[in-house]
Amino acid sequence: MTSKKLTARVALPALVAAVAGLATWSQLRYTPLEASSHREAPLIADDPVADNTDLYAFKDPNDAGKIIIIANYIPFELPHGGPNYSTFGENVRYEIHVKNQTANPTVDDITYRFTFTRTNQDPTTFFNIRLGAQNLKTTYTCEKITPGGTTTIVS
Repeated sequence: MTSKKLTARVALPALVAAVAGLATWSQLRYTPLEASSHREAPLIADDPVADNTDLYAFKDPNDAGKIIIIANYIPFELPHGGPNYSTFGENVRYEIHVKNQTANPTVDDITYRFTFTRTNQDPTTFFNIRLGAQNLKTTYTCEKITPGGTTTIVS
């Protein structure tokens, strides 16, 4: 056997093994998980409390006649960021628009509007939690708006 054939016979399997090893290593190395950016709209970066990041809607598993809607706001809020998490804005109109019928595509069938209010129970301090009690409290109102009028659901 000539030395060129021997080199080719050894080099090709070595090259295949090196490529396979590199491919395996690239898949096994540590890659941290990251959230979706949700910062694609440049102006919303200046107002994170108004940034609606995700909306989920699915049928209630216990009652097929109901829909569960979940809306997420304030991106990149991490669990270990507490206890002083960002709060919903008092000057932000949080709305979820629902379109059930296609008869009039320009009008929402239902709009759920959430309005938040913060009150400081002890204005002499800036602490969120004071003497074991919640000092800064947030309450909300939820209104259901239909073409027939507005109904307060929670206040």
